[in-house]
Amino acid sequence: MQAGAYTEAAALRSARQKVEALGLKTYTQEVASAEGKRTRVRVGPFASRDEAEAAAKRIQRAGLQANVLAI
Repeated sequence: MQAGAYTEAAALRSARQKVEALGLKTYTQEVASAEGKRTRVRVGPFASRDEAEAAAKRIQRAGLQANVLAI
């Protein structure tokens, strides 16, 4: 799951802290985009898609975007 992609370090830290405060494990992934380097906040792993979707709803209620990705 992805919980945002950020260019600013402060926004990245804030997003990770919010997600981790929900008891979810995060990690980051740097990617190049047309607008420059971004750092994705990834969440997981999850045992099932249902578990990932439930976590996504919790993250969205906390005010962040969350997208469940297919593997």
